[in-house]
Order: sequence, then C-alpha cells, then structure tokens
Amino acid sequence: MNILVAPFLNALFGVNKILGNLGWTVVVVTVAIRLLLLPLIIPSLKSAGKMRALQPKLRRLQEKYGKDKEGLAKAQMDLYKEEGVNPLSGCLPNILQIVVLLLFFSAFNTATAFLTGKGSVEQVNNQLIGPLKITDGFKFSSNFLGSDLTETPAKVFNKGISESLVLPMVLLLGSGLLQYFSSKLMMPTEKGVDQSAFTKATVDKEDDMMAAMRTQSTYMMPLMTVLIGWNFSIGILLYWFVNSAVMLLQQIVIERGQKKFVLL
Repeated sequence: MNILVAPFLNALFGVNKILGNLGWTVVVVTVAIRLLLLPLIIPSLKSAGKMRALQPKLRRLQEKYGKDKEGLAKAQMDLYKEEGVNPLSGCLPNILQIVVLLLFFSAFNTATAFLTGKGSVEQVNNQLIGPLKITDGFKFSSNFLGSDLTETPAKVFNKGISESLVLPMVLLLGSGLLQYFSSKLMMPTEKGVDQSAFTKATVDKEDDMMAAMRTQSTYMMPLMTVLIGWNFSIGILLYWFVNSAVMLLQQIVIERGQKKFVLL
C-alpha cells in the first residue's frame, strides 16, 4: 500500500459510493482537498498580499539606493523583517499544488486502472479500507458531461468525435486562463508603475533576471498546462480545472479580506 496515495484513493471511492459518478466525485474531492490545505496556504497568500502592499516602499528604496546593490538588499531585508513578510512564501502554494497533483494523478490512475484494462481489482482493493473495497455489485461510471474521464484529449481528437472534445477543451483552456489570472494576482507589482524602469538601472542585472523569471512563469505555466494536459486523462484535467478555480477564488477572498482589514 502506498501510504501517500491511499488517502486520495479512499476519498475517491468513498465519495463515489455516495454520488455514483466519477466526474462529480472528482469535483467534490478536489474542493475538499483545497479546503483541507487552506490553513497551510493562507499564510502564504497573506504574505503575497503584503508584498504587493509594500511595492511603493520598495520602489522608494530603489530610488534611494540606485546602483548600491548591497545597501538596497539590506534595506529591503530590514523592511521585510519590520513588516513580517517572507518574500519566498509565495512559492508554497505552487509547491503544494504540484505535490498534491502528483498524488491525485496516481490515485486517479489506480482508481480507473481496472476500467482501462491496465490494472486489476485486487491492486485497487489492496489500498482501500474494508467498506470501500470493490465487490461484485460495484458500479463505477467514468462518463461525465458527454466525455469519458479515462481518455485523453489527444485520444478523443484522434477519434474525430467533435462533441466529445468540448469538455476537455474547456478544461484545458480554462485551466490555463485560471492559472494565468492566479499568477498575475500573486505577482508583487505596484498598480500603474513599471517596475522594469527601476531594475534596468542595476549593474549586474540580477533584478532584471528575477523580473524576467516572474514574467515567464506567469505566461509559461499556463501554456505548459495546456500542452502537457493534452495527454492527461480528462479526469485529471477536471481536477486541475476545479483546483485552479478554487485557488483563484481563495486568493480573491483573502485579498479582499486584507484590504477591508487595512481600511478598518
């Protein structure tokens, strides 16, 4: 038994036993996962919000120290300590997303292995608790909104069935867009100010490199999601779409909550 994957697998079978449809099961389990991770993610999202609020002060430090990299770095670190901000905390949500995606990917593939002929019922039952084990009367429907969740968009496209491509294309493009908006919301930028005007004045161009990496991440991650997702099962795409949507919603709620708190 894989102790990391088993909880996800049992969650899928447990919810499916109630709902009887794999698609809605994925939706419910994904939302539940995001809610369970929320206590770990909230500090990172709040820290990212504080970083955006600090941009005017950081800009003034850049103007003050100019090409004095050491002085600027020390002043920035002092500001971070004073405000209780960790500039690297914004990485945590992305790391958690990747880890959970890999675990869910493994659990989903294990759950549907016997449907696609790539695994046996015994392999699945070895990781399930007693009440959820597959029996003779077990029903597992992988059809959801006109699509088979065990197939990939590439496989559906090769079949030439245009109607069945609607859901995977919505999930693919939707996930990319949601990730783009989420990345933009996490970026520490000051509204109406071009940060590149300050980083370009540096001697060794380290700030230019970091700014370029943030920009590339904003655009490349959504693009990679679409390209890689083309060969993922539609069930995994459904997870990624719902996960991205809930994550963006959480970011917006926390962002607005922080602004209201500041106003009060």
